[in-house]
Amino acid sequence: MSEVSSGMRRLGKSTLIVEAMTVLAENSRASMADIASAIGVGRTTLYRYFGDREALIAEVARQGARMFTDALLGARPHAGLGLEAVERICAQLFTVPDVLTLMFADNPIITDDSFAEVERERRIEAAGADVSAGGDRSGVDPGGDAKDEGDPVEVIIRRGQGDGSIAQDVPVEWAAMYVFLTIGSGHLYDVSSRSGSRDPGNRAAALDLTIRAITKTLRPT
Repeated sequence: MSEVSSGMRRLGKSTLIVEAMTVLAENSRASMADIASAIGVGRTTLYRYFGDREALIAEVARQGARMFTDALLGARPHAGLGLEAVERICAQLFTVPDVLTLMFADNPIITDDSFAEVERERRIEAAGADVSAGGDRSGVDPGGDAKDEGDPVEVIIRRGQGDGSIAQDVPVEWAAMYVFLTIGSGHLYDVSSRSGSRDPGNRAAALDLTIRAITKTLRPT
């Protein structure tokens, strides 16, 4: 019996990756059969697109890293006071819960390697765009050795210290790590208190607690 005649769904590769991410956020050990069943497609569909579970996990990790980066950029990190930008980052990252789950799990699927790979891809795309537009590719290394502008949260912390919205006696690296880990803690608190359902009110409360903790720690006394 074909997948269509048996009532199964026909999905493109990108949609399969996003839906697989949701399944893996619920159960990081889900098999290809588990993932296919939860999504509503046949196992042959997953194997046709990805070959094996390892390849699917790699695609999920890359997509998650892209979604995290897009959410970070969507917070307009260069606008306004530094502490205001940190608050916007908290709010934006809370919009990608599955990504946060796969980053803060005991055995995370989205890792530093995932972000490094996505950064290399972005640099290659940017270099290609420059060439298409007749620009100069010098200084851009597709291998990822181009000059790094630094961790975006650290850049914001430094700006906040310069504009007076963030305490100057707080070490920048510590502050950036604190922001990241507090966002993770707030998200995991929400996940642990869902009781099987996603309650928007509970998530809003978790976000509020997260922002309050961060601003109280970083704001000058």
